[in-house]
Amino acid sequence: MALDPSSDRPLFRQLADELRSEIRSGRRSGGSQLPTESEFQASYGVSRTTVRAALRLLETEGLVVTRKGFGSYVRERPPIRRVASNRRHAAHRASGRPIFDTEVEAQDHRPSRRMLEVGRSEAPPDVAAWLEIKVEEPVVVRRRLQLVNDEPVVLSASYFPLWLAGGTRLEVPGPLAEGPDAAIENLGHRFARVVEVVSTRMPAPEEMQVLRLAPGTPVVRLLHIDYDPDLYVGDRHEFVFEWMEPGFEMKEESGKPPP
Repeated sequence: MALDPSSDRPLFRQLADELRSEIRSGRRSGGSQLPTESEFQASYGVSRTTVRAALRLLETEGLVVTRKGFGSYVRERPPIRRVASNRRHAAHRASGRPIFDTEVEAQDHRPSRRMLEVGRSEAPPDVAAWLEIKVEEPVVVRRRLQLVNDEPVVLSASYFPLWLAGGTRLEVPGPLAEGPDAAIENLGHRFARVVEVVSTRMPAPEEMQVLRLAPGTPVVRLLHIDYDPDLYVGDRHEFVFEWMEPGFEMKEESGKPPP
């Protein structure tokens, strides 16, 4: 497509429009390398400044990444789907693995994780509110970076009240092969109800670094709270859904779950 120098729309935006269309249509696939600046200049008859401005714009939109010394590439977007349903706990029970691993492997990808912190500290104010504890009250925290095909995709932190997690496997420093949900059930608790609260924002600088985010890429914050008759567990991922686990549906006449 030829660019129009007589148009009111700047040339760098015209070039960005063309590349954006090619990326979104699939003509330029994720991970493919874009032409060099010299090749863009020869193909479109524009200056190096115009090419760089167009690529910077696409970087801020999260469509292109530039690797110093290697050039610019179409940003890869692994199609990892997280399904919010009342069968999530059933899935990890069947596999004997963490829910994240189970879902990623079901989509023919390779999950892994790196533990960042296991210990005791205060929970963020909104998490403390969901846990119905005081802000200054210590909780057990498990922070990890979760990866798909060695690419970071989730910064996750789980917060557990001390009455639940203190002195249990939830304080083991390394990853739990069975996952924290199974560890909780092995303590005698049952998952009966779930609430998920979703928000979006731009990442903090340290989050951009750990998740290897391109400039302009937003993140989704998922606050996931599991309940049993006594239990409050907050799992913060770096979507509000609510449902009842099978066998715990609310009875209209009583307003209470069955025993």
